[in-house]
Amino acid sequence: MEEKEEKYYSKSYIDIISDFAGGVSLPASKSIGARFLVCSYLAGALEGGLRPEDCDDLRVISRALVALKEGAAGGEREIEIDVHASGTAFRFMAAVAASVAGTSVLLTGTERLCSRPMAPLLDVLVKAGAEICPEGVDGKGPYRIAGRRLKGGEFDIRGDISSQFISALMLVSPLWEGGMRLRFSTPLVSRPYAEMTAKVMRTFGIAVSLHDDCVEVNEGVYKAPGDFKIEADWSAASFFYEACALMLSPVTIGSLVPPEESLQGDSATVKFFHRLGVVSQFKKDGVCIQRLYSLPDEIEADLSDNPDMVPAFAVACICNACRFRFTGVKNLRLKECDRLAAIKTELERLGYPINVGEDFIEWRGGCWSVGRQVVETYDDHRIAMAFAMAALHMGEVRIANPDVVNKSFPGFWGQLPKLGLNCRREGDVMVVVSPGIFDFEN
Repeated sequence: MEEKEEKYYSKSYIDIISDFAGGVSLPASKSIGARFLVCSYLAGALEGGLRPEDCDDLRVISRALVALKEGAAGGEREIEIDVHASGTAFRFMAAVAASVAGTSVLLTGTERLCSRPMAPLLDVLVKAGAEICPEGVDGKGPYRIAGRRLKGGEFDIRGDISSQFISALMLVSPLWEGGMRLRFSTPLVSRPYAEMTAKVMRTFGIAVSLHDDCVEVNEGVYKAPGDFKIEADWSAASFFYEACALMLSPVTIGSLVPPEESLQGDSATVKFFHRLGVVSQFKKDGVCIQRLYSLPDEIEADLSDNPDMVPAFAVACICNACRFRFTGVKNLRLKECDRLAAIKTELERLGYPINVGEDFIEWRGGCWSVGRQVVETYDDHRIAMAFAMAALHMGEVRIANPDVVNKSFPGFWGQLPKLGLNCRREGDVMVVVSPGIFDFEN
């Protein structure tokens, strides 16, 4: 391991804990799984290799690809594919449907999803010869898409909107005549996700070159690898690092791959939470983590490559009275909800004044007393999971619409007792309690 990474790991102190049997279990990486499913479909090997029941997003993508396959085989005039609230499925399926000759698709989803930006992706597809007709207002979804063999070449795209647009185009461009050279007219955000896409594609035999200013993909044929293992989800792990930053006892997490071996950019969780005193010790079967160091008074961090970590990191900082300023976060406004606005609103309802700008979020200190609140989740799984961990500091939190975690982590609530938290459902609210800290009933 490079010397600059050494400080994030423990190699010399006595083992934190060695038993993984009772440790936290994570789902398969949603991001890797989505790319693997698309590559498998394009290789004609969609069956096997992944359990899409791990989360809603992977189930949706798997069903959409199966529907596309069966529709093409049956010669149907048009098939409707409803991806519900899955932004990944919406973007990936738009590119796949447009690039597979002989398909005719009505691609739809929730009202919120259909209103999210798609123009940068669709503009490139249309320039390559795709036939895409928006059915919504102002060029928004649903979309009618007629698949055909597209013509590759050089294209431009903004890199600061969503890396999923780049990944979607990367995945389908080997099918295009001549492949694709895609230039970034603005700096690429969330670059690790594009790198993940390239690495998964290479395991399927596709030549991909990712540069600072462009990505080049050769025309080619997908070939299913003999063996491909989906890693445990580092984005999900960030919430347990958050929990560890709020408690003194160790936490074990099974099956996580060390950052230097992982395809996932959010393995940077190790680096960021080390700044909150959390030390990681990787073993054969996962990682042992514990907060061992004193905490800083303030943290500044650029999260442009890891925007999904913002909810967990922000809540962990506030619960540790650590002032923070995170930059590189403007794309959070384009997630399942306006995630910046959601974090600000819910933290302020809990008593913490938050400042949000075009590309930053910060807490400069201070709080006020509030009564018991129900945290709204805005149909956003990461908001639910991040605020649930605040019970370790606040004693009790109430999370609205707890089923929203099924998007990425269906078993989330079942893992919290391993942290000493009790969960009980009251209608459409999950009550998360940390026994012995506060007694709200007396």
